[in-house]
Amino acid sequence: MSTTRRRFLQTSTLTATSLALSGKRLLSQTATQVDAHIEILPSEPIATIAPEIYSHFIEQLGGVIYDGVWVGEKSKIANVNGIRKAFIDAMKAVQAPVLRWPGGCFAESYDWRDGIGPASKRPQRAAFWDQEDTNRYGTHEFMETCRAIGCAPYLAGDLRALPAKDFYQWIEYCNSAPGIGNALANERAANGDKEPYNVQFWGVGNESWGCGGNQTPEEYGEAWRRFTTWYPRQGDQPAAGAEPSARPELKLIACGPNGDDIAWTRGVMKSITADHLPYGLSVHYYTSGDAIHFAHGDALQFDDATHYDLLTRGSYMENVINHHWEALGEVDTRHKVKLVVDEWGAWYGKSTEIGPNYNLSQQSTMRDALLTGITLDIFQRHADKMAMANVAQSINCIHSLMLAREDKFTVTPTFHVFQMYMPHRGAKALRVEFAAPSITNTLATLSPVGGNSTVGSTAPITRLAGLSGSASMNGKTVTLSVVNPHLDRPMTTEINLGGMTIANVKATVLVSANIHDHNVFDHPNAVHPVPATTGAPTQGRLVHTFPAASVTTLQLTLA
Repeated sequence: MSTTRRRFLQTSTLTATSLALSGKRLLSQTATQVDAHIEILPSEPIATIAPEIYSHFIEQLGGVIYDGVWVGEKSKIANVNGIRKAFIDAMKAVQAPVLRWPGGCFAESYDWRDGIGPASKRPQRAAFWDQEDTNRYGTHEFMETCRAIGCAPYLAGDLRALPAKDFYQWIEYCNSAPGIGNALANERAANGDKEPYNVQFWGVGNESWGCGGNQTPEEYGEAWRRFTTWYPRQGDQPAAGAEPSARPELKLIACGPNGDDIAWTRGVMKSITADHLPYGLSVHYYTSGDAIHFAHGDALQFDDATHYDLLTRGSYMENVINHHWEALGEVDTRHKVKLVVDEWGAWYGKSTEIGPNYNLSQQSTMRDALLTGITLDIFQRHADKMAMANVAQSINCIHSLMLAREDKFTVTPTFHVFQMYMPHRGAKALRVEFAAPSITNTLATLSPVGGNSTVGSTAPITRLAGLSGSASMNGKTVTLSVVNPHLDRPMTTEINLGGMTIANVKATVLVSANIHDHNVFDHPNAVHPVPATTGAPTQGRLVHTFPAASVTTLQLTLA
């Protein structure tokens, strides 16, 4: 760290701390009396931010597929070949890069053959979540959904209930060209899609430590080798008697840990060995709304202490990424394997489900918008480690961007954060330093870290950053996203862009009068982003006040 930068951070910390102790109100302060400092370091790029970290996930669970995504071709609800048009439009509006399906735990009881062929002949199943599934929505309907959105498909294979043969035949069904002797490709064509889907992303099992078979890391490693040693080469088959050719551009994703379970990652990586490395390692990390039990707490009824506790535990995602990255490197010393956080979000109890058959649906408030910003900023600060992330889930389940029931539809505050952060994708992540007074998590001694069970680390997380965010650069535009988690304290902040001159600033803020505010079907625009005013830049310096409980993006155009 340079002397100038060290002095800047020391001064920033002292200033922020002294202001926190003095209790001065921000609006009465002069421009030089600030609560926090942010230093953006263009000379310290991290990596290109993969657009895929803004990816999505849908599962045959509750009202996600049936009524959320699929309404049927004959429905009075506006649809595109049976797919809810409002869902397609919203996914287009956030430029969804990848969509994961059919699960989740549902994937580990799903036979892909049940969901192909004439709809009238598809078998009806009870399936994993003990709910009726007609299999009306299957592989072809999912691919139609991806085509309508303009996103890439990510298929999760059944490793618990089906043999390896079914996995590689699903790949062949999806990706092989039709022709003489290619029965599966010809079957796909007969079912309505002659051209191959060319699916790149394939999950080999889901939560194999739990609903995917309650396996040990070594047992999963053996299954990984068995499922991935051979699979269709998409037309790049070797001649008779020749050596197998190089693998095609399939991106196979191994089942990783529940939360911060480092032992699982170490065990799997040692078991699959260096010559069977996956494209990515799946990680699941949920944050419950209750300080004691996973998946308890209320989406709408919470006090200040619970608010800060949820965000503090959500910010533990940074530790999850760092810990598993280090564990990956013990086997994959060149770090070819990246992290795929393909399930994340806040998970609450049943009190706000939008209907009796909408299992795991919940309302989404401004608190969830703050958690969304904190999480996406963590992914962007670790752009060198992240290949993909999939919010769980896109609609009508857990941390949704959309809620729908029959002809009613609304987007949530989480949707708006995804849209606000779009300028980051594909840009170069920059090192950014925040200096601001932190917030004490008074519920720290009660709080489980995360994951999706009560099993695992329960180490207390005592502090929440009083201001956090990330920065990226694309051409002459620097985008800075900032989350202020304080419930009643705006943060007047000095922003420095060392060695650069800021020509102009465009600011957008998502904020509401109350942290409990949310969108409902009758008032779908109650919470939405608005333009924000900011001070005039002076060379590479800008003073901006971030409102309490807000998510802000600043687009700084350089001279």
